[in-house]
Amino acid sequence: AVFPQNNSTASRVEDELTYLTSDLSVMLQKASRLSADLQEVGVSTNDSVSQGALLLERIGSLQEKIQGLVKEAGHLNQTTEEIDPANQIRLLDDMASMLETIRDVNLTSANSAVNQELSLADSLLYSLQSDFLVDDRLRPLSVSLAAHSVVLQKTHKLLNDTMQQNTHTHTLLDTTHTLLLHYQSVYQNLSSVCLAVDGAMDDSQLLLAETINLAEELTNMTAQGEVLGGQVDQWRPLLRKRVDGLVVGLKMTDALEKVYRAESHAHLLQSHAHLLHSSLSSVCNVSMNGSRVVWLDSDITAHIDSAQNFALIAQSSASLALNMMVQSEHPLTVVGGAKLNHSSYFLQESRQLYKTTEDLQLNVAMVTSRLGLVRESACNTSFLLRQPMGELQILSNGASALLQQTQSQVAVSHSGLQEALHRLRQIREQLHSSSSVVEKTNNTVRETNQLVTHTHTAANEAQRKMEEARHRTEQLIGRIKPLSILGESLSRNLSDIRELIDHARRQAASIKVAVQADQDCVRSYRPEIQSSNSNTLTLMLKTSSPDNLLFYLGSKTRAEFMAVEMHKGKVSLVWDVGSGSTRLENPDLDISNNRWTHINATRFGALASLSVHQPELQPGPSAPVTGTSPGPARILHIDNATVIHIGGLGTHTKRPAVLRSSTFQGCVGEASLNDRNIGLWNYGSREGRCQGCFSSPQPEETSFHFDGSGFSLVQKSLRATSTSIVLLFKTLSPGGLLLYLASNNTRDFLSIELVEGHVQLTFDLGSGPLILTSNRKYNTGIWYKITLQRNKRKGYLSIIAADQSSEKEVLEAESPGTASDLNRSDLDPIYIGGLPVSRPVRQQVVSRSYVGCIKNVEIARSNFDLLRDAYGVRKGCVLEAVRSVSVLKGGGFVQFSPLLLRQKEELLLSFSSNNQSGVLLAAFTNNQTRLTRQHTRKSFLSVHLVSGELEAEFGEVGGASQQVMVVKPGGGSFSDGLMHSLIININKKSLSVQVDEDYVESVSLRTGGLSHLLLSSFFIGGLPSGEESYLPIRLQTISRSFRGCIQNLVVGGALLDLSGALRYEGAELDSCLLEERVRGAVLPDDLEVEPTPDPTHLAVAPPTHFSALMPGTLTCRSEAEPSFLPAAAQFGLSRHSHMTFAISPNTVRKSVSLQLWFRTWAQEGLLALLSHSRHTDFAVLWVEAGHTLLSADLGRGPASITSPVVVNDGQWHEVTAEVSRRSMSVSVDGSILDSVFVKGNQLDVDNTLYLGGLPHTHTHTARRLNVSSSLPGCVRSLRLNGATLDLSQPSSQRDVTSCFTNDQTGSFFNGTGYAALMRDGYKVGSDMSVTLEFRTSQSDGVLLGISSAKVDAVGLEMINGQLVFNVNNGAGPVSVRSIGQMLCDGQWHHLLAKKTKHTLSLSVDGRSYTTTNPYPQSTSAETNNPIYLGGYPGGVRQNCLSLSSRFRGCLRNIQLVKSHLSNALDLSSAYFLSGVTPNSCPAV
Repeated sequence: AVFPQNNSTASRVEDELTYLTSDLSVMLQKASRLSADLQEVGVSTNDSVSQGALLLERIGSLQEKIQGLVKEAGHLNQTTEEIDPANQIRLLDDMASMLETIRDVNLTSANSAVNQELSLADSLLYSLQSDFLVDDRLRPLSVSLAAHSVVLQKTHKLLNDTMQQNTHTHTLLDTTHTLLLHYQSVYQNLSSVCLAVDGAMDDSQLLLAETINLAEELTNMTAQGEVLGGQVDQWRPLLRKRVDGLVVGLKMTDALEKVYRAESHAHLLQSHAHLLHSSLSSVCNVSMNGSRVVWLDSDITAHIDSAQNFALIAQSSASLALNMMVQSEHPLTVVGGAKLNHSSYFLQESRQLYKTTEDLQLNVAMVTSRLGLVRESACNTSFLLRQPMGELQILSNGASALLQQTQSQVAVSHSGLQEALHRLRQIREQLHSSSSVVEKTNNTVRETNQLVTHTHTAANEAQRKMEEARHRTEQLIGRIKPLSILGESLSRNLSDIRELIDHARRQAASIKVAVQADQDCVRSYRPEIQSSNSNTLTLMLKTSSPDNLLFYLGSKTRAEFMAVEMHKGKVSLVWDVGSGSTRLENPDLDISNNRWTHINATRFGALASLSVHQPELQPGPSAPVTGTSPGPARILHIDNATVIHIGGLGTHTKRPAVLRSSTFQGCVGEASLNDRNIGLWNYGSREGRCQGCFSSPQPEETSFHFDGSGFSLVQKSLRATSTSIVLLFKTLSPGGLLLYLASNNTRDFLSIELVEGHVQLTFDLGSGPLILTSNRKYNTGIWYKITLQRNKRKGYLSIIAADQSSEKEVLEAESPGTASDLNRSDLDPIYIGGLPVSRPVRQQVVSRSYVGCIKNVEIARSNFDLLRDAYGVRKGCVLEAVRSVSVLKGGGFVQFSPLLLRQKEELLLSFSSNNQSGVLLAAFTNNQTRLTRQHTRKSFLSVHLVSGELEAEFGEVGGASQQVMVVKPGGGSFSDGLMHSLIININKKSLSVQVDEDYVESVSLRTGGLSHLLLSSFFIGGLPSGEESYLPIRLQTISRSFRGCIQNLVVGGALLDLSGALRYEGAELDSCLLEERVRGAVLPDDLEVEPTPDPTHLAVAPPTHFSALMPGTLTCRSEAEPSFLPAAAQFGLSRHSHMTFAISPNTVRKSVSLQLWFRTWAQEGLLALLSHSRHTDFAVLWVEAGHTLLSADLGRGPASITSPVVVNDGQWHEVTAEVSRRSMSVSVDGSILDSVFVKGNQLDVDNTLYLGGLPHTHTHTARRLNVSSSLPGCVRSLRLNGATLDLSQPSSQRDVTSCFTNDQTGSFFNGTGYAALMRDGYKVGSDMSVTLEFRTSQSDGVLLGISSAKVDAVGLEMINGQLVFNVNNGAGPVSVRSIGQMLCDGQWHHLLAKKTKHTLSLSVDGRSYTTTNPYPQSTSAETNNPIYLGGYPGGVRQNCLSLSSRFRGCLRNIQLVKSHLSNALDLSSAYFLSGVTPNSCPAV
């Protein structure tokens, strides 16, 4: 209606619009230029105005100055008389200069410039007015623009309405989608409920059937158990008879009869045990019905315990089937009711689902009606859009870009509405189809109701069956109890038999029993050696046969071997280390003359030697014959299939083709391999008939050899005031315990030992130790005699060489304090040559074992047979050279005397280390040059590890050098803790290094690189301080870094005896360790000072009034409540403290990246674990020995990596652990990621991540991964594969609490609870001490309580800021109390409370308080009750605690010590814990 409809009018309008547009464009261009001109004029005008304003300001200021001058002039005129002529002249000159300055200002030019700019502005304004205001050319344009603006406003309004309708449509769609999802979830829940009910019914039926079968099997087992008891009664007299016969046999003096009788009894007992085992197995097999009930093995106790456990399991299984997750003590009616309630719950849920379905149908109807409204609204919107769209189409395309954009948005909106309508139709169809599903749901609900009814009936039937099964189970348990008692008795008898057999074998170890063979006696042994590049073999034998196989060492899986044989009376050494066999024959001596012959064979790399000697015919050994094996192989490998044969080859052993004999006829007296004696009696298997021969040429010995693994125990009654000990010893070892004498009930002890070769005497009579150390070293391999005389506090020690009485050293001293008696019981043991592992010693004792010989031991004028009660001791004395050394601390080394290197030298050694860098061997020499004998040059040879690679370097000190490096392929390292064989060959032309036969590298040396060198300095394991300067600079930093083991060092074709070292530091000879050995139990020093007889004898009386105390000592320190970290978890409240998180196994299958922050003070504990319940795959992160360790198994073998960063320092540490295909790495605090290789391609684990520990049900997993306890520490910010896991919302958790903002070592008691430990009870007895550290700001509280039901008890409590120690031995309470400054100052205090028979003492921070026991007839507190810390339950009586206030503060380092036994109390192992945070204490 607005626009004309005919074509002529439309064309005319279009032409006018075109003209208008062109005119408008021209006008816009003019307006743009005019605007630019106006801007320039405006800028110029502003500048002129600003300049005029500035000029006016200057004029104003000038006028003000002129007025000021006028005033000053007037003032001057008034004071003319007062100014002298000189000042007047100066002022006149100033006035003249000021007037000249005023005249210089050109005001005329500035005024003219301003007037000119003003006129230009007026003319420009007039021109603009004449161009735009006078003429009406802009009016049509303005009208047209106004009309178009109105159209655009209408269009914008329509678009807004359309957008609102579209938004409403989307809202309806979202609501519909939500309802659909809710319906689907309801349907899925209903299906799962149906499946659960079906599964419950199936399980109930299966359990019912199994229960019936179990009851029948238990009835049968009862009868068989009675038969078993009868058979055990029949075997008991026979076993006792055999034991008695064995004991009688051991008392006989005939050595051979003792050995053979022990072996006969052992074999006979073994056959009886097998017979008993087979009998019991048949009994067990009868009692089985398709499934194993009892697992029988050789240990009878296991049979009885297994039967009893099975009965208990049967009872618990029956109860479990009855109550379905309820304990067996509950009545079955309660269980049936619970089952009925559970089914009713399902019915109620089904009804709710039905109701929800009806509501859903109503919602569908409402949505359908709303969809109709939406459709109608969309149609109206489309109709309303037609007119604006037509108008927009008529508009010119060039009128405005906004109109085109509006048109496209309208089209998009229209299409969106059409799509929304189509989607709504589809949703309506889905809602209609869901009605049928709702009907099916109603049918399922009806079936569920029927199933619940059947379940109730089955539960009643199961109740009746379960009661019957429980009754039968109780009867069976009653019948099994006598069998259990019988099994325990039989177990004790078998343990006694085993101990007697072991003792018999140890006794036989000291008897030199030669073996007689007549080509039918073959004994095989397991070698106690490792793969090595050197071997030594010693044989002593006699034979009359010309052809014999004397010795054979070989494996069934490898071709390598070493053998000694005879052919035509001549001895030959035959060996093959992998590159061909070699025969070395001694042609000089025929030994088939039935005389005793010594055979010594050695092999160092490729070089071997053989010497044969008959002492009866030759005064000394003849020169050995030598030979070399072909090829590069140098190592004789030892594996699990390697055996030693003496006396020929067994029928199952294949003889190498190069050997000529396979049997032996003669007598073998002794055999040793690699300096280890092969006990001819301790064979692994035997073939044929073997006899003994007694003509071994061994002199009668009175000495005894200790091998370092045992000790000899004697008993002797000694006088308390004096001690007399005499003994002779011979050793090459620098350290060892010769004698240890101690008391089981007092602190008194006496020890004689070797410390770095020096003899050291230590004894303590109760008031402090006395230590006497010799000046000289006595580990020289000759006999020395020690004489000890003690008379009360004075000790006298003399050491003298047995064959040179002139070399004597005497030491004398007195022990400190006033005690003069060595108090001990007559039954207290005296240990010689070592200690049992479980025996605690005083901390002054350095060694616990001894390697060497001892004889003629005399204690209080009594001699002893050291074999009578001994372990690891044999008769005779053969010192073994020291072949190994352990360097376990930085800076350790061993230095040897000067050695001479040949022109072609081969050095051999074996090493193992976990340290990446360090010097294995270093040698220095001074060589004279050929040009002059006055000038010398110093050369060096160094063999070292650098970042796990082995390197050898030879050259001049400070000059040129050449090096050769051996790298393990695949990124491996020689610092892997395994033993590696090393061979260095050096000559004039080359230097070569061979490691483990597989890695060989060499380098050419310069002309004259090596001639005969005298090694003036030779070191292994490192260098002493100052010597490292001779090495190149790059090696000086690692010269003292080696930590590990070096053994079997060969120089000049001979094994070095390390006991002959010139000096050594930081090294342990005769050992091969990678870490310091764990020292045995050490008795703590008694911190008690000299007893105080009575408080009245104190030098200063205790304060009796307030003025005697310092200010601030009468009040407790106020302490704020501890603060906690948000979103952090504290673990370690128990050993099974943990959290679990549900994960998807697929997300960690290819790679795992775990990142977390934690802090801890603990040495070990589990951080995180992913594992599979049925497979071997796992990935575990834990703390071990204060370091973070990552271990993983992808199905093909485990691999581990340890971070070197120490993390148990109580600080926060960030750990990143990654496991992917074939590699794993761990990083701590941003350190460089160390990675190792791991076999496998993927990690198959369950859908659970364990954090901080494992549940108690995962004991199998804990044993398999060797992680047993939770980590006592705090964890925060846990991320798995980049996703953050919320610690506040785990899937499950146990014994987890909040973390303190800052913590320190100790356990925090919040004043509301307590800890209970040792449920089975603790026995106080006559002597007991308690040590602990505490911190509190509370004046009253219970620290510790142990009390019997009668009166015997001990208690520690704090009353009015002072500690009180209470003891009741049954006759009445005795107390001792601290005095002085109040202890509730919030600081740590050390406490030692000690109870003895006659005294009671309390020590706080080194200050002691003592009282005597006024009831001498009562000295022991007879308790067997739990230990309570920080408080005790309300219903428990504590006879030695006067208050019940619970402790608030921190405790740590809690120990209860009785004699030599110490119990460290770990609060995380408490059986009850409330209000206590173990292993974490808020920092002050």
